[in-house]
Amino acid sequence: MIENRNEDPKLKPQPREALFISHANPEDNAFCLWLGAKLAAMGYEVWADVMRLHGGADWQRELEQALRTRAVKVLVVCTPEAVEKQGVRNEIEIASKLSSELKDHKFIIPLKLKAYDSPFRIAHAQYVDFSKSWASGLAELVELLATTYKIPKQSGRPIEGWLATQTRGATRLVQQNERLNSNWLRFKGLPPLIRYCEPPIGFPIEKFQDRTLHQWPVVPFGNGVITFAAPRSGQLAPAMPARMVSELRAHDFLKDGWIRLSIQAYEARRQFADLGNQAFEAFLHGRGLSSFEGSGGRRAWWGSLRTVPLTQIPFDWPHQKGRRQIIGQSEKRDVHWHYAISGQVRTGPLRHVRISSRLLFSENGMDAIADVKRMHRLRRSFAKSWRNARWRDMLSAFLWWLCEGKDQIGLPVGSGQELVLALPPVSFACPVLVVHDGEAPPDEDDPDVDTDAWDDEDSEESVVIPGRAI
Repeated sequence: MIENRNEDPKLKPQPREALFISHANPEDNAFCLWLGAKLAAMGYEVWADVMRLHGGADWQRELEQALRTRAVKVLVVCTPEAVEKQGVRNEIEIASKLSSELKDHKFIIPLKLKAYDSPFRIAHAQYVDFSKSWASGLAELVELLATTYKIPKQSGRPIEGWLATQTRGATRLVQQNERLNSNWLRFKGLPPLIRYCEPPIGFPIEKFQDRTLHQWPVVPFGNGVITFAAPRSGQLAPAMPARMVSELRAHDFLKDGWIRLSIQAYEARRQFADLGNQAFEAFLHGRGLSSFEGSGGRRAWWGSLRTVPLTQIPFDWPHQKGRRQIIGQSEKRDVHWHYAISGQVRTGPLRHVRISSRLLFSENGMDAIADVKRMHRLRRSFAKSWRNARWRDMLSAFLWWLCEGKDQIGLPVGSGQELVLALPPVSFACPVLVVHDGEAPPDEDDPDVDTDAWDDEDSEESVVIPGRAI
């Protein structure tokens, strides 16, 4: 937070505690105001050029001084426009030199707001993704700042400057609690051991490493496979003889890799994600869901008329209660719609499965429409008026049905071995919310959450991508 200090900072050195936001002005001002206000309300000291000091202050000098002497991390808002701005490039250059002086190679944290060509100075840095949802990006950034970098916070920091700045634009901040519901299913339990198994001499390695022939998730490696499963009676699966070569604690595997097998930590985490993705999809298949492969090869899982309830599904999660359908019919278009999910295992900033949602369509309620162009047209036009709360509630209803109302999902990865996911999805609390011009602050019960039938499917409103609630 920008403060008017009476003392010369050169006379009294201060610790680096500030987050410096570098962004394209004016293109990304709205995002910078939103992000800066959220971080300031959480107790972080935040500097950005969307703020202004009292009249007569040399703002540019103050800003550069803050970057050089106060910044503990530099958050670079990355868009195609931003990385071409000379001002942003100058700030990246200063931050790069500071990174070397401070011996902090993670001093710069790129924030991906749109797809961009990374400048050389930050090409190596791992970005935080805000392009799909500001809320999920904020959740990931805050987790990174708090747990990985341990950036100091101070309760009660003044945020009046940020609140006042909002009045100059089309948004304002309200000091009202806001809960950010993510699409992350956190891993709460792992099998104790992970194993490396090989086939007996003479057994074809290609067959042994064929995932489709195994009962449990496996990842081909060397002359065998990495798996959580242990051979039983000398077999990993029927007609799949195997011997265990080595085993390791799963937590050590994720933390340090597998030195004996020359597996680096980053490779171990990638192999864990592969095993987790297989287990998650096997679980969805076991619940009777069908898969639809998109153009990028990613599969979405959905329920047919015979699989999921045709009525609204009530759900009762902490901080979220309601009911939603996850399958329905449009008489006007003569199609059935199906809510579908995809899941991807991520190991940072915490181990979780990240859920993506989409709509699929069928003519008979059983078989997805094969015409890709028609599917695309339906998807673009059908849900024009579906607000954030509706998408959030469909995810909640789907997960409630999926886990049969329990607070966790067990993904089998071996005989008696499970990866355990916690439910409901991870949520975060923030003491301030953003209200756009012309809006009123939402009620605690969220007026977008209703139990009406899908009677507004033909509205001409724009598509709303989940933001506050993912």
